[in-house]
Amino acid sequence: MKRTLLPRFLVVAILILAAGVVLPSATSANTIVIHAGHLIAEPGKPETTNQSIFIEDGKIVSIKDGFIPAPHPGDQVIELRDSWVMPGLIDMHTHVSGVLNLDEPASHQIGYAFIGRPAEAVLNTIPRVKALLMEGFTTVRNVGDPTFTTYALRDAINVGTVEGPRMFVTEAQIAVDGGDFDPSNWDVRRDLEKYVTNRGNCSGVVECTKVVREEVRRGADVIKFRQAGLPAEDPRVKMVESPAEIKAIIDTAHQLDRRVAVHTDGAPDFLHAVIEAGADTIEHGPLDDESIALMVQRGIFYTPTLLAAKLVDYRFKDASEGTGKAYRAGVRIIYGTDLGIFGPERSHEEFGLLAAAGLPPAQVLRAATVNAAAALGWRGDGLGSIAPGKIADIVAMKVDPLTHIDQLGAPGKMSFVMKEGAIFKNDQ
Repeated sequence: MKRTLLPRFLVVAILILAAGVVLPSATSANTIVIHAGHLIAEPGKPETTNQSIFIEDGKIVSIKDGFIPAPHPGDQVIELRDSWVMPGLIDMHTHVSGVLNLDEPASHQIGYAFIGRPAEAVLNTIPRVKALLMEGFTTVRNVGDPTFTTYALRDAINVGTVEGPRMFVTEAQIAVDGGDFDPSNWDVRRDLEKYVTNRGNCSGVVECTKVVREEVRRGADVIKFRQAGLPAEDPRVKMVESPAEIKAIIDTAHQLDRRVAVHTDGAPDFLHAVIEAGADTIEHGPLDDESIALMVQRGIFYTPTLLAAKLVDYRFKDASEGTGKAYRAGVRIIYGTDLGIFGPERSHEEFGLLAAAGLPPAQVLRAATVNAAAALGWRGDGLGSIAPGKIADIVAMKVDPLTHIDQLGAPGKMSFVMKEGAIFKNDQ
């Protein structure tokens, strides 16, 4: 008898229901009116005061001066007159399915992620994505998951089974054989290496084309291309990947309408090669002067992940100085934390580090809204700002984020969170 396979999101839903998780229902009404005392509609532009935002069917329909009453009986009014109202935050570099212990070898923990129980990974991840949402992150880009569970998690969030931010996801990181995710890295016996093999590993143009196609077919919203870390360990090695492999990975992703986020460790040869091949975002770094000039010329975004560099003690000073230099040169900076080597309670620290690197507070907020939405491509067209026709992702806090940038997104600081017109938090 032929087996019928359940959709991924139903598998997750069954696991959640079996665990007894009960999700609160989101508040809705025909029309929602938000009375915003301070409105930062588009970060980077001046705020306005005493505004009314009208929301219907999950979208913003209009913004009007003054505190205007609801148009119809039964409509809902949200009083945020004493708050700073802004677009939902976007974290462009997360790994929500695993939080590593920095006191233990990463190889042991990532290796376990490959062979651990998927149900355990899913259930551990649910409180993390909820915490991110409650801290004002209404969208995340999740760029790698060795547990291979986040496509199902994304789908479960989309249908409302799980409470969390909108997710743009890739599970496998595309990497060449001999790179960071080669099974020889995980300190296991040769006969067990097949159990800790990254399905995104490839060698040569044909294989690298194939793994990108397969990951898109599995459900990837974005392609993550991971540089082999050998140049950071062996000064004799300038680059492991061949130019043909780099071109095959990026060209195939673009042919399939997927943007490419490229993990780098700052090796100049690789940076120049992927920038010239058409990478869409550069993750980590740091950047050299030639890379910065090329990124400005080609309009490529940069995700510094300064908190990660600080925590793992990898060229943090270089990364911080390079971020300021890139911003001053005209590179568009996007907010990304590398959540996964720490929990969501620390995600907000990236805001302060970007400010310390030389970004004005308004541009730090823009990195997590307008710039992040632009880096998502057409899929982010409705995100990143508060304007008629946009998706109603709106958050608020009691203090001015531009004068308290270190409190933005911190646990307990967001008093209001709306995602796509649904209210998930309202402390008024």
